[in-house]
Amino acid sequence: MLTSKKIILAILLSILLFLFTLNSINEGVYSFINPFFYLYYGITVIILFSMAGSLSAAAVFLSFAAGTIFLIYSGADAFKGYLHHTLFGNFFILTVLIQFLIFLAIPFLFSLLISKGYTIAKSIYIPVLTIFIAFYLISSIYIYNHGINLIASVNFFSALLTKKLIHTYAIMGMKYFTTAKMQTLISKTLKIILLLLPSMLIIFSWMSIWICFVFLKKISKKTNLFFYGLKENLLLWRSSDYFLLFPIAGIIISIFSVGIFKYIGYNIILLASSVYLIQGLTIVSYFFGKFNINVFLRILGYAVIFIFSNPLIIFIILAGIFDMWFNFRKIDNNKKEV
Repeated sequence: MLTSKKIILAILLSILLFLFTLNSINEGVYSFINPFFYLYYGITVIILFSMAGSLSAAAVFLSFAAGTIFLIYSGADAFKGYLHHTLFGNFFILTVLIQFLIFLAIPFLFSLLISKGYTIAKSIYIPVLTIFIAFYLISSIYIYNHGINLIASVNFFSALLTKKLIHTYAIMGMKYFTTAKMQTLISKTLKIILLLLPSMLIIFSWMSIWICFVFLKKISKKTNLFFYGLKENLLLWRSSDYFLLFPIAGIIISIFSVGIFKYIGYNIILLASSVYLIQGLTIVSYFFGKFNINVFLRILGYAVIFIFSNPLIIFIILAGIFDMWFNFRKIDNNKKEV
């Protein structure tokens, strides 16, 4: 039931979504590599849904439509966040549509599935995979039909972004990064990032929803959020045993493919690693709780993991993979809450 308090809060959240829209559309393609946008939108949409239910779809759509119209007719005809290239055609319209699907549709569908009693995993991967599979399929058809050279496009974007970065470093007085050697290194790094971007976008989307859920679940006792009381124990979460076929397929593709096709395998491996990273972190969190580690030491432990990321994160990912055989948390697979 919508009370006057909930209506006022829903209006305020809709205004907040409108402001996020102005910011993200103005940022253009750069908004997709900013993890904070995923979190801002996710938390706001989930809270809005918890107050208004399915009616929040109207607020979500109207706030985004209003932001888009406002920017188009505000006289800001040059958006610095948009890169003009034949790969995208009507790039402004396409980018706005993608932003709507990723930033708003995914958290809304997640909230809807949670309210219908779906598990956390299904509530995340169903909307994420549905939207991204459709998006990448349409993009592939578009690229094929227009005969677009992906390697040339990647070179175009990496050169453009390198130029912008070098200009930024020069303004900041960081002369070492403006040398020819560093320019070459930056350009190569950006090419790799661009080729791994398909999996990175999926990772940002699904992990941000996971983080939003964990954060809001912690404070839901005070806010009466709609998933408060959900019995599923995240500390006992584990991926399906069949999911191991996914990284194996990525390894096979990366070994036997050539050229740009190797990055199909690399994207699969990166995406699978993100799932096993979360599974490994739930193992760490489980043992923190089992041995009654205090909050300060837990925060310190997580900080050490991410500060010394290269060796420790690989170890955490391997722990998530080997959990399939060693069952570190002694999970009973027959229990419904797992």
